[in-house]
Amino acid sequence: MPAIDTHKPHSISWVDLAAADIDSASKFYEGLFGWTTFNDGETPYSIFMVGDSAVAGVMELSPEMGDMPPVWSTYVSVVDADATIAAVTNAGGAVFQEPFEIPGGGRIAVIADPAGAAICLFEGMADSGMKLMDENGAPCWFDCVSRDTKVSAAFYAEVFGWTSEYMEEMQYTVFINDGEWICGTYQMPDEVPAEVPSHWMVNFVVPDCDAAVAYATENGGSMWMPPMDTPFGRAAGVADPSGAALTVIDRSTATQG
Repeated sequence: MPAIDTHKPHSISWVDLAAADIDSASKFYEGLFGWTTFNDGETPYSIFMVGDSAVAGVMELSPEMGDMPPVWSTYVSVVDADATIAAVTNAGGAVFQEPFEIPGGGRIAVIADPAGAAICLFEGMADSGMKLMDENGAPCWFDCVSRDTKVSAAFYAEVFGWTSEYMEEMQYTVFINDGEWICGTYQMPDEVPAEVPSHWMVNFVVPDCDAAVAYATENGGSMWMPPMDTPFGRAAGVADPSGAALTVIDRSTATQG
């Protein structure tokens, strides 16, 4: 896939990690995905790179974040963060962080859908964000793991204008933005403990799913979903040593999508 030049409004344009320790997190992900880590020396925020392409960010948890655990966050591009916040409130969502300015230009806000899944908003230049998708080391898909998928789907339709397509054989709803599949939602399994909230999950491409799981578990991480073959590739769920969860998927085995 060629480098990404721009991101459409209401597309998913960025992901980042709030890490317990930025140095140890960078080392883990550099080994897992072959990333390099770039910092401009002016801010504490670093960029994960695949070659010359930015694919994700990382920042260290601060006291201002309270008891927030290490977590991967997903960002949706918006034209007007304030107007989107108003739409979020009208649709029954929550506002965790009002829009604020970030270094380099742009504004960020943090919201949650009525089922409790948190997601970030980004207002800024269309050429800001990840420069690569669906390649080794880059994100390829984003899942809203919801306690109530119907509530979540209705919310995102109202706020972002996403339409949806239900895949009955997989019990999965795909979200569509401007004619393109961009993410989806599925019901959180009943066996997941009640204290785990609805959440967004980032899927990253790896050349070998089983090898990625082995690396994670041998380097202080863990596996929360064993490797399994899906129509979209062989996938597994892992967590880094501080507990931030993500999905790894070998897209070379895909039979669909």
